[in-house]
Formats: sequence, structure tokens, C-alpha cells
Amino acid sequence: MINSIAGVFEFSKIERIAAKLKPVDYVTMAYQLIMMLTIIFHFSAILYAGYFIIFHIAAIGFIIWLTLADNNSVAQIIRPWNPIIIIPLNFSQLHFLVHPVNPFDWDDALIHLDYILFKVHPTVWLERWLNPWLTEYLQIVYTSFYFLPIVLAIILYRKKDYEKFDFFVFVTVFGFYISYIGYFLVPAVGPRFTLITYQNEPLHGIWLSESIRHILNLLENIQRDAFPSGHTEITLLTMYYAWKFSRKYFWVLSVIGTSLVFSTVYLRYHYVIDVIAGIWLTLFVLVIVKPVYESIRRWQELKQSL
Repeated sequence: MINSIAGVFEFSKIERIAAKLKPVDYVTMAYQLIMMLTIIFHFSAILYAGYFIIFHIAAIGFIIWLTLADNNSVAQIIRPWNPIIIIPLNFSQLHFLVHPVNPFDWDDALIHLDYILFKVHPTVWLERWLNPWLTEYLQIVYTSFYFLPIVLAIILYRKKDYEKFDFFVFVTVFGFYISYIGYFLVPAVGPRFTLITYQNEPLHGIWLSESIRHILNLLENIQRDAFPSGHTEITLLTMYYAWKFSRKYFWVLSVIGTSLVFSTVYLRYHYVIDVIAGIWLTLFVLVIVKPVYESIRRWQELKQSL
């Protein structure tokens, strides 16, 4: 009798948590679970595997705590923005996870595809347009990538348009994690490593570009994150929803976003085929993201009505 009562209590508590979670929380927790299973299946090959599992458990616990902490003002401030904390931490793990899980690099195939399409290596061909001022500008723009969707989210939040805010955050998180899964499927380090012997001219900026590039290299280590181009995908998704939700911001992004996509190849981070894949991934996300979002919301509404 006591056990059955406890079971009902625990079930009702789980139901309460499920009803209060945001749709984006389900995506975030699903990614943590996928990574945990991936790490478990490759445990012996992954350095610090146990610590990464603990992190993913902690990330899920953190989301649940934010969801239940109704009376904690700090938790309620953090809750809408928790992906900003969790996404970069997940990204930083890819350096340790992707290669042990899939040790086959696809760079040779991607280089070959670029050459078939253009009859040249695009990063080498672009050397004719190298200019320190252009390099400086594009390096700064490239670095702004992570902040572009945050700015749109802030615009929506300040307008108190919480429905659009929640949906756009969902889109952004969904887009990031889909691209991360792509890195496991098609690992590639990118032309800055593989085509270095083909390049005749180094990239030089004016003031900040080389320092920024050095800091990015330190933060990312050697990431197999070339295919698909997440920079392209997230930038295009942000531009699309800026057009829908904040036309003024879209006109700013029309310059910055276009420059950013170009910078991925000019700065030798990506093959052109990565950018093409990023465009196709953007279209894929745009097709499925709203049905997924609405399905989660309908399921939650159904649970609440029972």
C-alpha cells in the first residue's frame, strides 16, 4: 500500500515537471540523453567519459531545478536564458567526443566535392581578394555568430513577446544541436588545417583579427565541426526569423549575416560544400521545427487537461 502511494506521488511529480517544462527544455534534455548514450557506448575510447556523463546528468538536473524553483527569483531570471549557458558547454565537449566516436575524417571527400564543383580549391582561389581590412572585418563578423541570435532573443524579450521569444529560442537550440549531431556523422577539421600547404598567402588583419583567431583556436582546440556549417545555418535561421519578427534587425543582419557566411570560406574555416550543407540544413529545420514545437505544446496541454 505504501509503495503504491509512493509510486503515485512520484508519477504525479513527474507529470507536474513535464507540464511545466518549456518545449526548448525537451530538446536540450534530449540532446543530453543522446550524448550520454553515445558516451556509454564508446566509454573506453573517450577521455574523461565519466565526467562528461556527470555533466549531462547535471545539465538535465539544472533544467528541472529551474523549472521547479518558482519561488527563487534568480532561477526565474536564468530560466529563459539557460540555453546560452548549456550550448557552449556542449560544444566544448565535441573536441573530446567526435573523433573517438567516429575516427574517420571526411575532409578528403569534402575537398574533392569542392574541386568537382569549382575546379579550384575555393579558399586558395580567394587569395586574390585578400586584404587586411577585409580580413579584419570578416574575422570580427565571424566571431559575432553566437551573439546574433541572442540579440534577436533580447529584442523579443524586451518587447514582452514571450510566445515568439520561446519559439525562436526553441528554433536556435534545435538548430545548434542538429548541427552538432552532423559533426558526429561527417567529422571534418576544415581547410585551415587540410589545405594549409596549398595556401600561398597567410591571413593578416589590422589590429584584432590575429588575436581573435588565436583565442578561438584556444577555446575550440581542434574541432571536427566543419560539416555542416553551423555558422551558416544559425545565421540564416536568425535572418529568417528577424525578417518575420523584427524587420529593423533584419536589415542589420542582411549585411552582417551575408558577410558572416562569406567569411566562413574566406577565413578558411569551411569548405564551400559545408556552407551548402548549412543552407540545406537551414531549410530542413524551417520545415520541421514548427511541427515539432507544436507537437510538444499539444502534448503538454493534453497532459495538463488530464
